[in-house]
Amino acid sequence: MADIVDHSDHSGSGAFSGKEKITELLNRRHKEREIQIQAAKLERQKDADETEAIQYFEASFEEKLKLIRDRLEAVTGSDSKAQVFAEVQNEIYDLQRYLSTSTFFLHEYKIKVCQNAINEVCKKLDTLKNELIPKKKFGFKSKKTVKINQDGKDTMDKIGTGADCEEGDRMKWTFSNRKNELIILPRAMVDDQTVTATNLTDCIVKLEGHSGSLQFSKLQNCLVICGPTSRSIFLDDCTNCKFVVACQQLRCHRSKNCDLYLKVTSRAIIEDCTRIQVAQYNNYYDELQSDLIKSGLDSDVNNWNELDDFNWLATDKPSPNWSILDPDQTITDWNRYQEQFKLNHTLCETIE
Repeated sequence: MADIVDHSDHSGSGAFSGKEKITELLNRRHKEREIQIQAAKLERQKDADETEAIQYFEASFEEKLKLIRDRLEAVTGSDSKAQVFAEVQNEIYDLQRYLSTSTFFLHEYKIKVCQNAINEVCKKLDTLKNELIPKKKFGFKSKKTVKINQDGKDTMDKIGTGADCEEGDRMKWTFSNRKNELIILPRAMVDDQTVTATNLTDCIVKLEGHSGSLQFSKLQNCLVICGPTSRSIFLDDCTNCKFVVACQQLRCHRSKNCDLYLKVTSRAIIEDCTRIQVAQYNNYYDELQSDLIKSGLDSDVNNWNELDDFNWLATDKPSPNWSILDPDQTITDWNRYQEQFKLNHTLCETIE
């Protein structure tokens, strides 16, 4: 009898254990199905968000593109064609940047379509510029512009001869065609003003105070060091240069082997550039904080290490055209560097 009772109890225990296993198996399958359902929901939500982002981008891009095309169509009747062209150029840059920052969710075909549209309006802009603002005839006669120094005296600054003469006729540069010079612009000439320079070789350019905007073109082996700039800085065709600048927006074109020590509140833009290196702005002087306030730059915002390369739309690989400057190569004492630069290039000092 004992054997029968024991056997009966063992069978009941085994049957109960089997029910637990089946229940556990069912619960596990139920949880797996819930996880799969949740994952599917998240995937559908992700697809919906991506679709919404693409639709928003397409609508915004087309709207911006239409505004640019409309402005180009209407420019013929404008009394200030040069200003319109400059504004449209900035709008095209902004549209290119919008595309560059949206490539992570766009398909490759869509990126190519949008890039072709941007290239089209760029070509249209250049065509209209050539048609409506004809270049002056080429000539070898030197052109001169008059500058007013701080003391009120006029000084003559040659714009150039030959091919450079043509550029000088279109643009009145603050200074140009300098070699082996330390060029210093005092605060009274710089504060909230536009400063432009071209054709500089082996020069140091020091701008005191806070400028309004800066434009530098055709600089070779130069150092440009300045206080905050309220609006934009434009660099074009610069080689083997160092720029120590703070601004709201910076655009660098057709330049190579340049070091940019930056404080920039938006993302800097490079195009057709190679071997660009960046570091944080480190031009410290007594009036810096005051100049930052006057320039309107946010002292807490600095996107020095976030550049948009218009020639590199890939999102999975960094642009090969720019990099962060190695700390061992970063210049920290600019006074010492300038003294060495002056000795190496035998600079003469020019105070504008």
